[in-house]
Amino acid sequence: MAVGREHWAAPTGAPVGTTGWYLASDGDWYRSDRPPAPGYVLADDGRWHPTSGESWRFSGWGLGHVWWGVLAYVAAGLLGGLALVAVEAVTGDRPAIDGPVTIGALVGLNAVALVGVVVLATRLHGQGSLRADFGLDIRRWDPLIGLGVGLVALIVAGIASTAIDTAFGADEPTSNVPVDDLTSFGTFLVFFVAVAIVTPVVEELFFRGLLYRSILKRGRSPRRAIPLTTLIFVLPHLPAVDSWPEVVSLFASIGVLGAGFNLACHWTGNRLAAPITAHFLVNGLAVIALYVS
Repeated sequence: MAVGREHWAAPTGAPVGTTGWYLASDGDWYRSDRPPAPGYVLADDGRWHPTSGESWRFSGWGLGHVWWGVLAYVAAGLLGGLALVAVEAVTGDRPAIDGPVTIGALVGLNAVALVGVVVLATRLHGQGSLRADFGLDIRRWDPLIGLGVGLVALIVAGIASTAIDTAFGADEPTSNVPVDDLTSFGTFLVFFVAVAIVTPVVEELFFRGLLYRSILKRGRSPRRAIPLTTLIFVLPHLPAVDSWPEVVSLFASIGVLGAGFNLACHWTGNRLAAPITAHFLVNGLAVIALYVS
């Protein structure tokens, strides 16, 4: 019998899943208003079901929370813009968009918005665990797989972007990095932390954690869920460019990277360690290349 849980004799003739009772994995019956025995989860239908290692499929969060994340992201951007206007009104100087304080503040606002929605989703409608609900977990080979996938995706994305830029006669490679150069080590350090460390964790939690799993919960196969997640992942990265050739080039390169991150997630049992590692590699190399150039 499970320690610390109230045990009751099996009700006469009660089948598995009867309201008010459940047959736990240890072979005993328990009241359904008590904490579940290992191997069971309370689903949306009010009954306890065996988890089979994928208890997140029975959690109450879904695509509705993705929309809340989008709204929170937009609100964070508007708040950041208003903050810049307020600083300019008070000081008379417009803050540099590529300044370390500005970068840290904007990334911080976006991180709070997206991670806040993910945390609320698991707290209010899930299992209260980022690991159990969204795969924020790691196994021995996950980082190595992430590094390999990230490197391959980076090479393929570079080839695709270069080919498109060449076809359109672009004078320089298309990029969505919001600064032209990093003039000091302090600026580089802040930008690296914001873009190469914070951003991969935040975006993977939201896109490969909440969004991808929400699509899978709707009964879509990975072959359909991965392209859809990738498409949605690309869209927030496009406002950094201002011409159609740049849009096409960036759509292709970010799309390849997003697909790679999703495949890393899929190949490692929907855990996030591999895509976070791949994302860190891609963003980190981009920031380092910008600094040394």
